[in-house]
Formats: sequence, C-alpha cells, structure tokens
Amino acid sequence: MEPEQNSTTIYSPSAVLNLFNNSLNVAQSKRLIQLKGVFQQGKGGNYGGYFYDSLRDESSDAQLTIIVPALIRNELQANKTITVNGFITKRVVNNASRIDIQLTVTDLVEQTQSKYSDEEIRRIELQQAKAAAGFRDAPGFIKEKIINEQPFRIAVIIGRTGIIDNDIKHQLRESIAFYDLQFHRVSLTSETEIIQGLQQLDAQGYDIIAVSRGGGENLDIFNKTPIAEQAIKLKALFVSAIGHKDDVTLLQKVADKSFITPSEFGQFLNDTYNHTVEELQHSRAQLVDAVTKQLTANYQKEIDNLKTNSAGMQKVYEEKINGLTALQNERQQLFEQQLKAAEAKPSFNWVAVIIAVLIGLAVGYWISHHQ
Repeated sequence: MEPEQNSTTIYSPSAVLNLFNNSLNVAQSKRLIQLKGVFQQGKGGNYGGYFYDSLRDESSDAQLTIIVPALIRNELQANKTITVNGFITKRVVNNASRIDIQLTVTDLVEQTQSKYSDEEIRRIELQQAKAAAGFRDAPGFIKEKIINEQPFRIAVIIGRTGIIDNDIKHQLRESIAFYDLQFHRVSLTSETEIIQGLQQLDAQGYDIIAVSRGGGENLDIFNKTPIAEQAIKLKALFVSAIGHKDDVTLLQKVADKSFITPSEFGQFLNDTYNHTVEELQHSRAQLVDAVTKQLTANYQKEIDNLKTNSAGMQKVYEEKINGLTALQNERQQLFEQQLKAAEAKPSFNWVAVIIAVLIGLAVGYWISHHQ
C-alpha cells in the first residue's frame, strides 16, 4: 500500500486577504450602530455621492474612516463632535495587504461644539510635533563645549524694562567669565516682537536661545501657538525661564530645557560649569595616576631584564675564565713534561724552553687581569 501524499494548497495574496475578511464576523456589523467622535474632513472628493472622512476619539488619536453621503456631509463642520448612525463595513485593500474597518453613515443624530477649540487642538499638535522631533540635550551640549574648550554663544530674550539680567548674572558667580551671554530686549506682550526676536537671533548663529521673564501673571502670551511653532523651528537649542511654577505654558512644554525662574537658569549655567570642571580635573588626575603606574611597571620590568641579562653575562664570563684556567694548567703540565724530556736528552733545546715559558707567562698575565 502506497503512503498517502501530503497535499499543499497554494493561495494568492488576495485569496488570503479575503479568507480573513470572511472570517471577521461581529454582531455589530449586522445591525445599525451609533458612533460618536470628532469629525475630520478628508482630502478626497465626491465618490458616487459619498465622501471618505474620519471620526476621531475625543480623548485620543484613534480614528475610524466614515463614508458620508453628500447631503449629510454638507451639514457637518470640521472639529465638531458628532453622533451618527450607520453600518460597519469592511474593505480589502489588496495593494496594501490590509483590511480597513469603516462606517457607512445613514443619518446625523447630533452635532455639538467640540470639547477642544481649534487653538487647543493646535497646541496638542505642536507638542506632538516637538516630541516626534525630540528634545535636545542642552546640559550635554554645554558640558561638551566646556570639556573641549570650544566657545559658544547664548542669547537671552528679556523684557524691555526687565532687570532679570542682573538675577542671571548674579547666579553665574565665578563662571560668568566663561559664558558668552548676550541679552536682547523686546516687548514680552507682543507676539510679533517675540517671534521676530527668535528669528533674528537664530539667523545670527547663536547656539542657545532663551526666553526669560520674571514672576507675575498674564502668561497667555506664552501659550500662543505661533510663538511655540517658531521655537520648534529654531536651529539653536531653545530654553525657557519663565517665572511661574504653577502654570506651565505651551512655550515651556516645547522647550528643550525649561526653568521656572531666571535665577534658576543662571544657577544651572554656573552648576554645569563647576561640575564639568571638577569632573574634568578628576579625570585628568586619574589619567596621570594610570600613566605613572604604567611607566613605573615598565621601568621595573627593564630593571628586572637588566638583572637577568647581567647574571647571564656573569655566568658566561666565569665559564670563559674557567676555560682559560684549565687551558693554562694543561699547557703548564705539557711544559713540565717537555722540560723533563729535554733534560733526559743529551742536546737540550733551550730555545723551545724559553718560548714555552714566555707563552705560559702571557696566559697567566691575561687571566690575572680579567678576574
């Protein structure tokens, strides 16, 4: 009996999408439901008497596509909270491999004023834009400049008659000599002047731009969206030092670094300088200590090598001396033997005796002067 072959079913992408589309069955898709949210107009036009718009949650970014008949669409206003009746439908998007959930609107139940004004919605959008762009590290930037001894410039926008520049300078103490700090006066009640000040200082190439004001009320100017929008566009790092700890304005929320008072800003600059210098000195001391230990270790190693080499040379020297001493003894014995042999012969060769004696004396002299 032949074994059973395993069969494989091959699907196309659209077949898989429709397979899941047919399996998505919920009770609400089979009956009329009521939906409430903030109406957002779509960018598309009229498609067969319908518009494709969206309905956003009142308290989040979640949204759902709604298909609105042209007659109902004419009654709707953007950013208004609406309640509509309709049916949930699904649409397979083959070229994007997704299944969209939509609501086909049948009638408008209610349209009320949105909980958030256009200005409030814009403020939220600006905060989201700043979060997406990222908050730059002002303390890290200043610290790096101090370590590398690189000059940088700070511009502080203050009121025309304000005296907070003295507060900031007072907090800088001994570090004031390090910072290139410039104060620029504008009317802090004028949206136009503040925006122009930010633009001009950024064009002049300042590294850090701050807006600073002392305590008091009337903070509405710092909630203006055009000012916050300009602050987000700056190439320079943006800092706010607005003297009010209870009310956090929009400008403070989009700042890379925020302080509740001008004095706190000055204290921050002073502390950053002093702490960085202390860390740098400590690091240099550690480096000197490490280099000293390394040099000491290398020096000791060289001494040990010299001692080892000296001991080896002494051994070689002693071996050579011993060899020469043995050679002298051998030649002395040979001389004595030759002398006895010569004495035994009738004709005594005194020349050979003298030569042998001279050789023996020379060897003995060399040995005695190299011990």
